[in-house]
Amino acid sequence: MTKAQINYITCVIGALAQMTGLTCSHIYKTLQASGIIKDYLAAAYDVLHTFSLEYVAEDVITLLKKKGFALC
Repeated sequence: MTKAQINYITCVIGALAQMTGLTCSHIYKTLQASGIIKDYLAAAYDVLHTFSLEYVAEDVITLLKKKGFALC
C-alpha cells in the first residue's frame, strides 16, 4: 500500500467516524475484519479518490451491510 492510499483510507475512516459517531479505532477494526480496506479502498484507490469522502463513506456503509457487518 502506498502512502497516498494510507492517507486516503485514513480520511475515509475519519469521514465514517463523523457520520456514525463511532471511534476511528472501531471503524478500522470493522473495515479490516470485513476485508474492505484491502479489497475495496486500497484496490480501487485510483478511482475512489476522485469521489467525495461522503460518497465513498456511504458506499462503504452499504458494502458493509451486504457483507453482514454494520457500523450503526
